[in-house]
Formats: sequence, C-alpha cells, structure tokens
Amino acid sequence: MNEPETPLQDQNSPENAGVENDVTAEQVESDLNTLDNEVSKLNEEKAQIHDQLLRTMADFQNFRKRTQQEQGLIRQYATESLIMTLLPVMDNFERTVAAAEKGAPMESLISGVRATEKQFRFIIEAQGITKINAVGQPYDSDLHEAIGTVDSPDHASETVLEEVEPGYKMGDKVIRHSKVRVAK
Repeated sequence: MNEPETPLQDQNSPENAGVENDVTAEQVESDLNTLDNEVSKLNEEKAQIHDQLLRTMADFQNFRKRTQQEQGLIRQYATESLIMTLLPVMDNFERTVAAAEKGAPMESLISGVRATEKQFRFIIEAQGITKINAVGQPYDSDLHEAIGTVDSPDHASETVLEEVEPGYKMGDKVIRHSKVRVAK
C-alpha cells in the first residue's frame, strides 16, 4: 500500500519508486504561503513579547527608583520625628548649663539633670528601647560584652558582677551590649 507523497518526502527514496508525483506547483506555492504566514505571525508575536518584556523591565526600574526615593523620605521623616522629640531634652540641658554658669545651687542643678534624664528615658522607652538587666544575671554573650573578670568566692562563675556601661534592646534586637565584669 503506497501512501501519497508529501513535499517533504524524498521523491527518490525506495518507498517512492514508481509512484507518480501528484504535487503541483500550486500546492507547493500554497504550502509556502501558509508557512510564510505562520512565520510572519510568529515574528509578530515575538515582537509583541519583546516589547512587553522591555516595558516590564522599564516598569520594574521605575518601581525600584520610586521605592528607593520613598525609603529615603521615610528615613528622613523618621529621623526628623525623633529629633523633634529630643529637642526639648536638649533645651533642658542648655537651661541646666546656663543655670550652672549663673551659680545655681548644686541641689537645683542635680534636680534639673535628673528631670532631664527622666524625660530622655521616657522618650527612648516610647521608641521601644529598653535597658538590659545585667548585674546578678548569668553571663550571656548575646546580651553582654565581658571586659574583665573578678575573683569572687561569693558568686557563681560566669555571673555578671558589675555593669560598666548599660546595654539596650529595641524590641528583641540588642542595639548595644552591656559592658560587664564577670565572676570567675
């Protein structure tokens, strides 16, 4: 049983020996036109996809630039807001220094400094900053920075005996380790 020959089959192959060529020039031309149309459609589709890709890349670059600008503005406004809350503390320190220069009594100056410290602590606590409790606690390298050891038969080894500089956390993140001396 012989199958009809298609334009892509080898006309000289042994399977086609003795079979007459029924393909006309019009059919070949029609097939070529069909293929040309398909190639044209594919090229148009490729051009559209390429254009979409370029637009998407441009949109992404614009988004990235906009996001960077917005982050810069957020940082600026956050810093401005914090500074605005700290300015009254600065004013109180300046008033205390001016009072000291005018010869105010020591008790009055100490009282002014304590009030300013209290005001400052209130501001940083409102920002979510808390002091790390160190003295009497077991040494923890995640919270403490040991700057020395002390011989102490009265305390367990690795117990924080002295806080040289307090540490602080913002939420769960340590923003400054407590500098401590530890029992050995």
